[in-house]
Amino acid sequence: MKLLLTLCFTCALLITAESLNCHVCANQNCSTSTSVACPAFSVCSTVTLLRRSGTSTTVTVNKNCSTLPSCPSLLGSETEWSVNQGFAREARRQLCCITNDCNMRTLAVPNSVINGRQCPGCASSAESLNGSCNATVSCEGVEDRCFNSTTLNSTQLMIRGCISNNLCVLQAIFGDLLSGSIDITCGAPCSYRMSTLLLTFAVAAHKVLL
Repeated sequence: MKLLLTLCFTCALLITAESLNCHVCANQNCSTSTSVACPAFSVCSTVTLLRRSGTSTTVTVNKNCSTLPSCPSLLGSETEWSVNQGFAREARRQLCCITNDCNMRTLAVPNSVINGRQCPGCASSAESLNGSCNATVSCEGVEDRCFNSTTLNSTQLMIRGCISNNLCVLQAIFGDLLSGSIDITCGAPCSYRMSTLLLTFAVAAHKVLL
């Protein structure tokens, strides 16, 4: 498997050594883009990023010449990942490719539908700073794991919440999303939120058994 991955990576490097044209955003909101010649060993990238802090949500589109290390997904394969701390969330949908102008398309906004899973989290940045997190986070979109982490830089933070499984194996990307050096533990199964009807049924059944 390691040999196969090495061969694939080497082939990708040889391909990207050739001249490649990619689309680059022509204005701040990327409503238009232009084709430019990229440096050697580049790949084309298109990213739609969703950031939420408190009640404020922003969506940013970026198209550019990128590098293979900044593309965690398979070339030509659209990938979505997300991390949700409760009081803040960041989700990305990304496509990296190696044919001329293959990043012209604008990707859809990452999924924000609550998926029924729940994880321990922080209610605010203040709780994260003082390590007193005791909230519950409703997971959204592709978030299918719980995570718990602490930063390794000068400011010690408790960071926990929901995460997509693909970020659990890409901790370097995860650290970039949270703007810091971190040590994370994730992969614990999330619990599905019990509906009111199911809860009522469970209570009734318990009473019958008693």
